[in-house]
Amino acid sequence: MSRSVLSLRLPAHLQAKLVHHGYHTVADFDESPLTNDLSQLLTQPELRCLALTAQAQPSAHSAWLLRQQAQAQSYFSTQLSQLDALLGGRGVPLGCITEVFGEPGSGQTELCLRLCLAARLPANLGGLGANSVYIDTVGSFSYCGAARAARSLCLQRPDHSDGIEGIATQATASLLDGIHVFRVYAAHELMALLCSFEQIARQTAGIGLVVLNTVSWPCFVSFASNIARRQAMHAELARILAQIAAKHSVAVVLVSQAKSAAPSRDSSRALLPVPADGDVWARLTANRIALRRQPGSDSFTATLCASTMYPTAETTVEM
Repeated sequence: MSRSVLSLRLPAHLQAKLVHHGYHTVADFDESPLTNDLSQLLTQPELRCLALTAQAQPSAHSAWLLRQQAQAQSYFSTQLSQLDALLGGRGVPLGCITEVFGEPGSGQTELCLRLCLAARLPANLGGLGANSVYIDTVGSFSYCGAARAARSLCLQRPDHSDGIEGIATQATASLLDGIHVFRVYAAHELMALLCSFEQIARQTAGIGLVVLNTVSWPCFVSFASNIARRQAMHAELARILAQIAAKHSVAVVLVSQAKSAAPSRDSSRALLPVPADGDVWARLTANRIALRRQPGSDSFTATLCASTMYPTAETTVEM
């Protein structure tokens, strides 16, 4: 398999320029024509940098080191006990990607808002005491919805009244002030934003969570009639998100759209939604969670479809 452009040690602006003009993998440099000729697209210093970097070999890590990293992994509580239990009793892991998918109205956006707020809580309440980044590609973020979620989060923790009441009085100003929302409309804008994450991390110190809602829509908008390009863009986004998660030790939660439903392995369970993007994220996500809204209630069913850490399971989550 040809190496991804985003896996090369190139400056962020050069990565964004190449991807924007259709160069997603090293193999694309040999395809003609793609867009403009590289000699016309890049400056001479950029061409030299690209030529040297594309020849570099990826580094290897020992199995023992990978085991130690897994044991030292940090988590934060979702503040939803049933969902925490589904995720091994610890919550959302840092340093890797968690995918959430479901049909429209299944509760993905509501869950994303809750996670952003949960990460804002101090460590003694199960949070990270960190800032959250919410990347909105479909206009899903609602200040009113976030304020309601903050209020609900504060009211659900009577067992920690000493700490949570102080937060409750400043929920709108304190909790929401640490959620930084970026609105993007197309795949190249999303790619440019992610490639500039180093700068975002310097400007917004203490980021603990990155939420992307959704990853599917901008790629569809940009490559509606080109499935191959859309899949290639998904692969690039998956790689760079995994790099961001690992390098900055942040939790990355992404929402992908679902289409029809498929029978679960257990015939007694309801039909599970199918990710519209296929299995592109399955190869780089630590956990894949399918959501289904229960009719006439605020509850939803969460199914851990795949995980590198825990067995598949299902639970009902009370919002």
